[in-house]
Amino acid sequence: MARDGAPRVILNFRMNRATLADELIDSLWNDLIARWFPACVDPRGGFFQKFRRDWTLEDDGLRGVVFQARMTWLSATLAETGHSRAGEFRGYARHGLDFLESRLVEAETGSTLWVVDADGIPCGDYADQRHSYGASFVLYALAAVYRVTDEARALSLAKQVFHWLETRVHDEEHGGYFEWTDAAGQPLLKAPADWSGPNRDAIGTRYGLKSQNTHLHLLEAFTELARVWRDPLLLERLAEASEILTKRLLHADGWLYQYAQPDWSPVPGLISYGHDIEAAHLLMAASRELHGEVTEQTAGVARKLIDYVLCHGLDGELGGLFNTGTPEGEVFDDTKIWWVQAEALLGLAWGLELPGADVAAYAEALTGVWRWIRGRQIDSQYGGWFGYLSRDGKPLHYDTKGDMWKAAYHDGRALLFAARGRVRWAARR
Repeated sequence: MARDGAPRVILNFRMNRATLADELIDSLWNDLIARWFPACVDPRGGFFQKFRRDWTLEDDGLRGVVFQARMTWLSATLAETGHSRAGEFRGYARHGLDFLESRLVEAETGSTLWVVDADGIPCGDYADQRHSYGASFVLYALAAVYRVTDEARALSLAKQVFHWLETRVHDEEHGGYFEWTDAAGQPLLKAPADWSGPNRDAIGTRYGLKSQNTHLHLLEAFTELARVWRDPLLLERLAEASEILTKRLLHADGWLYQYAQPDWSPVPGLISYGHDIEAAHLLMAASRELHGEVTEQTAGVARKLIDYVLCHGLDGELGGLFNTGTPEGEVFDDTKIWWVQAEALLGLAWGLELPGADVAAYAEALTGVWRWIRGRQIDSQYGGWFGYLSRDGKPLHYDTKGDMWKAAYHDGRALLFAARGRVRWAARR
C-alpha cells in the first residue's frame, strides 16, 4: 500500500489536517444542514422526505421509519456540537421523538412500522411486516435523543424496541437476528403466501437470508444505546454483532459477504465497498464501547477492510469510490453514490488511528475522497449532495435531493465525525 513520496504526503497532511477539519465543518453546516433544516421539519410532526434538486418540496404524506429515525438521530447529534444552532436541534430531536413514539413504534409490542401515510396508517407493500433494519435506526435515534435531552420516555421506548428484537427476532440457535417478521411477530423465512412482489424485502435481502446490512446497523444502534444504558444483555448482543461481522461474514481476503443463510453459511455475491469501509469504523466504535479501546483483533479486521477497499474500490484515475465489485477484484458498478463517498471519508479518517495503518496511503486517499466530494458530490448551485453520479461525475436521478433513503445521515455523520478530533494520528506518531 505504500506510495512513492510518502514522507511528503504525510508532511502535507500533518500541515493541513486542521484546515481539512475546518473545511468539513464548514461544509456540514453550510452545504448540508442549512439546506435541510428547517426546510425538512414538518410542523404537523416528523420530517418531510421528498425534495427536488432545488429543494422544492414534493410531499406525498408518506413517512418511512428509516428516514424519520435518521433525521431524529442527526438532530440530537447536532445538538451536542456547541454550535450556535445547537438549541434549535435539541428541539428538532424532541420533535422527531414525538413522531417516532406516536406514529412509528407500536405501543403494544415495541415493533416498528415501515411506512405510514399522512394519517399514521401503515401502508405500502410492507404494511404488514416489521423489519429489524428499521428497528435498528429507531434504537439509534432514541439513544441519541435521551443522551441530549434526558427525556425518560426516549430510553423507555428504546428498551421496548430492544425487548421486541430480543423476544421476537433474535435467533437463539445461530445468533444474530432474522430480518423480517409478520405483524404478529413471527419471523418470515420465506415470502408471505399472499405476496405478489419480488422475493426480496425492502432493503433487497432475499426472504430467508440474513444480511450484513441489517447487522451492521444493529451494531451501530447497540453501540449508541450502550452509551446510555449499560444493560448486560445489550452488551452481549453488541459483542455478538461484532463477532458476526469480524468472523462469520469476513472473507480471508478482507471483504464482507453481504448475505448468509440463517446458520451463517455465506451466500456468494457482490462486494459492497461502501458497507465494508463503513463496517471498519463502526467496528472500531463498538470496540471502544465494549473494551474502552480498539482491540488488536478489531484493529486488524478494520485495517483489512480499509486496505481491500482502497486496493479494489477506489477510483485512482477520476476520484471517489465505486459502488460494488466482484470477489475476483473487478469493479461491477462504477456509480459514485453519496453514502459510499461519505463512508469512505469517515472510514479513512478513523482508519488513520489504527496501529499499523499505512498512514501515507490513508491520508492520500482521504484527501482525494474529500476532493471528489467537494468538487463533484456537493451541488455547488443549490447545496446538498447529489445522490448518484456517473463515474466521471455527471448527476444521475438529477432532480432528487431527498427521498425515503436519502436523508442527511451518511453525509452529516461523516462530515461531523471525520472532523471531530478523530484524526489524531499525527500526535500519536
